[in-house]
Amino acid sequence: MRFRKPKRATSKAVVDALELDEHVTFDDLLAAVTKTHGKPIELRDIDSSVIPSVTGLWIEKEAKSIILLPSGDHRLHRTHAACHEFGHILLRHRGCGGVETTMPSVFQHVGSRQGIRRMLARSLDWNETERAAEQVAYLLSMALLPEDCDSDNPFERTFR
Repeated sequence: MRFRKPKRATSKAVVDALELDEHVTFDDLLAAVTKTHGKPIELRDIDSSVIPSVTGLWIEKEAKSIILLPSGDHRLHRTHAACHEFGHILLRHRGCGGVETTMPSVFQHVGSRQGIRRMLARSLDWNETERAAEQVAYLLSMALLPEDCDSDNPFERTFR
């Protein structure tokens, strides 16, 4: 018998495994991802000047995960960035080439002192890892769309 390396979970498979209803709230989605992750996920606002050009950052610690989101971004953009970070969590990514490449000293020095096990940010380098997390984000975003597509917000109507 030959040993076969197990295939990585696909974006669709990890989203299907959440067994979400056709339409869910963001809180429902957060609860489902948290349950699958096996530890709490805390969403925190961060001033965009603290980590410029980062739209989302997942920090995994022993007892919880933290997702940092720029406070000045539009709600829809922040929601999508959170869904992208959920993608990294659900796909069990170990790195993405973003933080560890651009800010290695942050992870090695501050991270180790603070008990950080893993830190992933949305990277501008669209490698396979980033594309997979983004695909999860799109699939999760579809579940968040309300059944009624009427909105008074012109920005939100752009995406309908």
